[in-house]
Amino acid sequence: MSEGASSPGTYLYAVTRSVSSALLNGVCGIGGAELRAVPAGDVAGVVSTVSLDEFGEDALSRNLEDLAWLERVAREHDAVVQALAARTTTVPLRLGAVYTDDHSAASRVSDARAAALATLDVLDGREEWGVKLYAIRPQTTAAQPADRPTSGLDYLRRRRGELERTADDARALAEDADAVFADLRAAAVLARRHRPQDPALSGVSHPMLLNAAFLVGRDDRPQFHRAVDSLASTRAPGAVVITGPWPPYSFAALDDR
Repeated sequence: MSEGASSPGTYLYAVTRSVSSALLNGVCGIGGAELRAVPAGDVAGVVSTVSLDEFGEDALSRNLEDLAWLERVAREHDAVVQALAARTTTVPLRLGAVYTDDHSAASRVSDARAAALATLDVLDGREEWGVKLYAIRPQTTAAQPADRPTSGLDYLRRRRGELERTADDARALAEDADAVFADLRAAAVLARRHRPQDPALSGVSHPMLLNAAFLVGRDDRPQFHRAVDSLASTRAPGAVVITGPWPPYSFAALDDR
């Protein structure tokens, strides 16, 4: 990746098998740019032109710290990937894969050809679903306040009991998350566990116990959803949340940097 005054660069969104121009009709890249394919044998990269004043190495590092810029570009990047994934099997790349020109981007795709073909084979006919598990407890009758400790020793005993119950609860929650993941993994082709999101990002005040992605065959979608519904039925409302289908970001095996 290099930088120059007002010079154009090539932004790489995804890798697919050979792409026809009709496949890209009606889809715009970042900033409304026209999409095009750069072929590399039996695979191709989907790209558009961007300004290196904005996407060159130094500029990109600065812009990634600008939340408004990042949100806009991430949304436009994802819109391209979503549109491609709805039309053909797609290996999405992470935001910010920028090259000096189409030749450099095609060379990158060519280098990744074997991995791209293997990944495309895995992704054929499949889609990604996300499942999150939150620590939401069923509503119970409020506990009566405990009597005041009668002595320092009594206080220490109670405090030790509280710490042990907290540790037991944490262990039980972790085991529950492991069990949910294992049950849903059995109904999927592949599965990945991601780091649980902070409540500020998830928008849910309750702690997130599990943040997982599952690669599911399109024909197996009803079976997978039944498995999720079965798990949700034994927990408090809102404790199990399913989202998707998404482009298979969690199962794209290419290193796009």
